[in-house]
Amino acid sequence: MAQLLPNEVWQQIQSEFPKQRRSPRGGRPSVTHRQAVTGIIFVLKTGLPWNMLPRELGCGSGVTCWRRFHQWMQSGLWERIRLRILKQLARQGRLELKRVVIDSASVRAVAGGAHTGPNPTDRAKKGCKRHVITDANGLPLVVRVGPANERDDRRAFGLLDLIPKLNGAQGRLRPAILQGDAGYGFPDLEREVRRRRIEPLLAPRGKNVAHGSGHGRTRYVVERTLAWFGNFRRLKLCYERQGEHFQSFHDLAAMLICSKRLLTA
Repeated sequence: MAQLLPNEVWQQIQSEFPKQRRSPRGGRPSVTHRQAVTGIIFVLKTGLPWNMLPRELGCGSGVTCWRRFHQWMQSGLWERIRLRILKQLARQGRLELKRVVIDSASVRAVAGGAHTGPNPTDRAKKGCKRHVITDANGLPLVVRVGPANERDDRRAFGLLDLIPKLNGAQGRLRPAILQGDAGYGFPDLEREVRRRRIEPLLAPRGKNVAHGSGHGRTRYVVERTLAWFGNFRRLKLCYERQGEHFQSFHDLAAMLICSKRLLTA
């Protein structure tokens, strides 16, 4: 259990969870929040269906873990714990926002749903797309999911406004440069980036543009982060019928990715 949810990480996020109270009617004690979160992380990492969650983990049944997962999604808890870890990293000076990097990756959707769309890179089969903005070291600042047929630059407008307000030891942390590939190199997006007092470093579009901008030497960090998300087997494909559940799993995965930096000296 400690390997899935280390004590140091639980201590950072446990105050975001509602207090548990024993039932006045007595009976068997409820599964603790930490046990339920551990079971949810196990499903996220292994990709197992909820009803196959091993009882030997001591996390309760899959039904119990799914119920808590859904309730906490409705309360916005997954987003809150992700932001809590980011704020702690900012206070420790472990975020580098002088340059932020944006990119996306598509995955096939198994169950369909309103959050999916025909994937133009997968013979128009239903798919989702994960959109990520990272700091210069690849730590995810923003992660959002949407349909696979949505243009990257259209989603980028909203992603910029979702970069959290973070305070470091020297005051407010603000992104200075936004870096992205040619999927974002549209003039209207560049204007919006500058309007937010951020310098766009986006690969230009057009047939006459020479191949190889050289930005890949620094932009690779976001591609590595997208690969980190793919290491969570529940996120390799979209198994969720509701986009909110897929988003919540991404928020939890982002929190776990960032928490690894907290655990390093």
